[in-house]
Amino acid sequence: MKEREGFTLAELVLSVFIFSFIAASLATIVATTNRHVFQNYRKNIIKTNVLLAMKKVQNTLSTATRVDLPLPGTAGNVLAFAVNVDKALPDGSGCYPITIAAPASWHYFCLQNGSLYYFTGNIGYNNATACGTAGALPWAAAYAAPGGCSAGEKLVENVVPMLTGTTVFSRHSNDNVREADIVRVLIRSQWIAANAGLGKNQRDVDFRLDTSVRFNCAK
Repeated sequence: MKEREGFTLAELVLSVFIFSFIAASLATIVATTNRHVFQNYRKNIIKTNVLLAMKKVQNTLSTATRVDLPLPGTAGNVLAFAVNVDKALPDGSGCYPITIAAPASWHYFCLQNGSLYYFTGNIGYNNATACGTAGALPWAAAYAAPGGCSAGEKLVENVVPMLTGTTVFSRHSNDNVREADIVRVLIRSQWIAANAGLGKNQRDVDFRLDTSVRFNCAK
């Protein structure tokens, strides 16, 4: 029989220790990588949702000819306006359409349970009569939200209002809004890791956009 050299007990213990150390290091690296991947993914999702929500508000509000909420000098969590409809009394008549053959529509943004929702609809007319002529129709500014605010299109979650009176939309001088045809919009989405039961495993995410939008105040 041939003699073979084996491992001593000390060598085996050292090998097990080194392997365990490498395995623990790899597990830590994998866990850290996964944590950063999910953190960046969540941050990108929140950032994208806020950007898309603000873009929706800007694109629609910039075409408004009449803003009913918030009222001038006030702030709130509801933004209600119409396109191709004359502004309300006493400055306007509330008639529509301002421009014949152009669509008239209403738009409604509202905040409920930390989420911002959006509604829209057409205001029908026969394309035959423009504002200022006989038979022009007055509009009662009846914004419809069937099923309540939360039944609309959800734009962004975890919204934390920050303007006057903890609101999202403002036409108040306290928020540096000095002109009647400007609405300041601040959309802030704040995700708290502890509220999701993740504690120290994830960092909080806080992203906000702040802009002032000028609308086409109908003459």
